[in-house]
Amino acid sequence: MTRTVLVTGASSGLGHRTAQKFLAEGWNVVATLRDPAQWSGEQSDRLLVQTLDIRDEASVAAAMTAATARFGRLDVVINNAGIGLFSVFEATPHTVIEDLFDTNVYGPMRLIRAALPVFEGQGGGRIVNVTSNGATVPLPLQAAYGASKAALTTFSEALAYELASRNVQVKVVEPGFMATTNFFAATYKRFETIPAPEAYLPFVQKQLAAFDVQPPAGYFATEDEVAATVLTAATDHSDLFRFRIGGDTLDGARARQQSDAEYDAWRNTRFMTD
Repeated sequence: MTRTVLVTGASSGLGHRTAQKFLAEGWNVVATLRDPAQWSGEQSDRLLVQTLDIRDEASVAAAMTAATARFGRLDVVINNAGIGLFSVFEATPHTVIEDLFDTNVYGPMRLIRAALPVFEGQGGGRIVNVTSNGATVPLPLQAAYGASKAALTTFSEALAYELASRNVQVKVVEPGFMATTNFFAATYKRFETIPAPEAYLPFVQKQLAAFDVQPPAGYFATEDEVAATVLTAATDHSDLFRFRIGGDTLDGARARQQSDAEYDAWRNTRFMTD
């Protein structure tokens, strides 16, 4: 029996590559995006390109109905859609933060709630939520973004306990920076619309300068590598909950395994500026 996966945020970047990865592996794929005209991948009788705005419950319900009507079942939901935010918190309008959480946290919650009756009706399923290394190690100028991804991670872990008895597994994929996507460019464009107060400018300039420091080749994961990790999480039957990928993510995870004093010394050396 051919398995079916629904991928959110499939218009570009990781979501697009993930949808293509599953399609190449022989899955039925429901590639969802706000504007189906933006789909630029191959066409297939195993592919449904479907409108979905995860901020809108009616849109979520319609996508779920379309997916099951087309393929008869749904085995995996991948919550990939999300937005970044790089800004000084004090200067960030609350409406911007609300939109961030509506997309990064409440959106996955809406989709999961819509998928659960389908999973329960067929005897089980799988949820894979894409978070961020910022959920493990909060990063400068990403307080709100890191909070949204940490919320999604914590929600996912707690939900995994609830759904285990329903034969629904929950996994989290935690990538770091992906230089091969336009996620940072889109995030930086949003940053330019939220001017930093003058008092923060020295700090902001030092943080921006840090982006110019190039790590060793292969340190950051590519979208292909992260898409492969998402596929692994979607097909893994072990008790492993979190799938980390990328040198920056792994460095942060190792730092977190130290004592509190050692971790604080590490993060202060790495991120704090005078």
